[in-house]
Amino acid sequence: MRHQLGNQRGFTLAELLVVTAVMGVVMAGVFVVQRGGQQAYLLGSNRVETQQNARVALEVMTRELRSASSITTVTGGADITFVDQSGTDAIRYCWSSSATGCVSGGDLRFLNRVFNGTTTALIGGVQTLAITSYSVYDVSSATYTTTTTAAQIRVIRISLVTKTEERVAAGSPGDQRATMESTVKLRKYLS
Repeated sequence: MRHQLGNQRGFTLAELLVVTAVMGVVMAGVFVVQRGGQQAYLLGSNRVETQQNARVALEVMTRELRSASSITTVTGGADITFVDQSGTDAIRYCWSSSATGCVSGGDLRFLNRVFNGTTTALIGGVQTLAITSYSVYDVSSATYTTTTTAAQIRVIRISLVTKTEERVAAGSPGDQRATMESTVKLRKYLS
């Protein structure tokens, strides 16, 4: 004997189409929310990366420059060489297209630290680096006098613009830049 089930008809085509349309609308909403969250994460993480890169580089540079025993060379651009506080070790900071040396030209992306001939990439993603050196501060005009003569340098201003190290499309949420500046008064001349 067979038992007859009460309703064995299933779903109609119209019911299946309505369910498919509702699922499509729900999935589109989930996609929009997910995409917005992904873009917000990308924007935030890249902004933090660029700011931290600039902050770390400026912290290291200002600490070492502040305690330098002498400035050896300033090009008036993106390169400075000085002797550390012990008076024996030479340190150089340069903006370079290579993480392994101070190479100008090409795609300048690295801020390198050269310590006694050994090059280390301090940070990548550098857009611009400007190192300006000053000799004296004129109180009456509230301005510094710029100089590239190493023996006259009393104050150094470092301006750094970084961006994300990975290549991203211009204008996209991942295309972040950070600009930071620091002014260093050489400790040796503070009195």
